Amino acid sequence: MKNLFVFIDKTNELIFKVASWLIVPLIFGLFYEVVARYGFKAPTVWAYDLTYMLYGAMFVLGSAYVLARNKHIRVDLFYEKFSKARQRVVDILLYCIFFFPPMALLVWKSYDYAIFAWEVGERSSSGSWRPSLVPLRIVFSVGMTMLLIQGAVCFIRIIRRTEKE
Repeated sequence: MKNLFVFIDKTNELIFKVASWLIVPLIFGLFYEVVARYGFKAPTVWAYDLTYMLYGAMFVLGSAYVLARNKHIRVDLFYEKFSKARQRVVDILLYCIFFFPPMALLVWKSYDYAIFAWEVGERSSSGSWRPSLVPLRIVFSVGMTMLLIQGAVCFIRIIRRTEKE
C-alpha cells in the first residue's frame, strides 16, 4: 500500500512540475497581447482564450500536488488550537462530508462534459478565434480524477495515523 501511495504522490508531483511550465506560454501570450493592444492598437483574438485555458490547466493539474503537501488554504480559526486527535477527527469528517461527495460528482460530470465536447466538437464562444474546448475538458477530467485519488490517499493516511495512536 505504501508503494502505491508513493507512486500516486510522485505522479502528482510530476504532473505539477510539467503543468507549472504552462506559465511560460501564459506569460508570453499576455505580454504579446499587452504590447499588441497598447503599443500597436492591434489586440489579438486569441489571448483571452489562451489565458483562461492555460491558467485553468495549471490550476486543476496542480491541485492534487497541493493537497498532497497540505498547502490548500485553510481557515484555522479553531483548528490550530485543537489537539492532534481532534484535528484528525475533524479532517475525517470534513473529507467525508465536503471532499468526497463533491469530488466524486465533479469527476463524474467532468467526464460527461469531456465526452460531450468530443462528440459535438465543442468550441469556445468567447471570441472570434473559437478554439476547441476538448483538450481543456479532458485536462479538467484528469486533474479532478488525480485530486480525488490524492484525497483518498490523504484520507487513508489520516485513518492510519488514528489507528496507530
